Amino acid sequence: MTSTIIIDASTAPAPVPASPARRPEGPAPRLTFGGVLRSERIKLSSLRSIRITLLITALLGLGLSALIALAWSSEVMGSGAAAADSAGLQAYLLIVSTFTAPFLALVFGVLGVFAISSEYSSGMILSTLTAVPMRTPVFVAKALVTAVIAAVTALLLVLGGLAVAVAFLPDAASELGSAAVVSGALGTVAYLVLITLLAFGVAGLLRSTAGGIAVAAGITFVLPIAFQLLALTGWEWVPTVAAYLPSELGGTLSQGISEAALAAMATVESAGAASGPGYWLALGSMTAWAAVVVVPAAIAFRRRDAR
Repeated sequence: MTSTIIIDASTAPAPVPASPARRPEGPAPRLTFGGVLRSERIKLSSLRSIRITLLITALLGLGLSALIALAWSSEVMGSGAAAADSAGLQAYLLIVSTFTAPFLALVFGVLGVFAISSEYSSGMILSTLTAVPMRTPVFVAKALVTAVIAAVTALLLVLGGLAVAVAFLPDAASELGSAAVVSGALGTVAYLVLITLLAFGVAGLLRSTAGGIAVAAGITFVLPIAFQLLALTGWEWVPTVAAYLPSELGGTLSQGISEAALAAMATVESAGAASGPGYWLALGSMTAWAAVVVVPAAIAFRRRDAR
């Protein structure tokens, strides 16, 4: 016996059409400069090299300030009341809180180098530029975050140095608000921030951690030694040019703008040194040093291939 099954196509259920993908309501998320800033902050703060550099900076800065305060506080108090006047106390505060800046300049330079070269060495720069195709905001955000980190670190070091100075010589607390101390402290912070940006720009041009650190060390330490050797030749232009080196400009900024404090600090400076730029000219010159490399680095970052 044969059975026949007849299927009526008219009674089959009609296929359910696929529902179109629903688009999220509201405008699409837009990339903002604030978001780029937050991204760069997270990346820099998560780098182990950055954290180690900041830790070394804090330990070196506060340790040297304590040693200087220990030596100078006993000398100031042992010299009698004449040496512990307003100018002497201002000089003492400035020496303890800012004397370490030339030594820490290289450490801040390393911070600036790591801020940009680490992405090139790891290859993360490709992911960064894929997420943010507009390169100028990336570079500006990197520079701003680096400058803020350097400024906060430098400010904490200077304030810590002032606290150490007052701890060893409480009489100096009365001069904390003086123009010389305030301007010297802020000048030191500005110097260290600009040194960081100078190294940041160099690393942006070279795209090399080793090369950036080598150039930063050359600018902060080798150039002054080279000009000291050139001074033996007797050429008149050497002292004038040497006064505008970053290390010399940092020394000028750390002295503040009080003439009385400058006169008191003359005992720790070499006799017969050529007169250099004043406080504000030194600040402008140091800004020019940073701009000379940061601006070309920004142009190169925008135009060159990221590989």
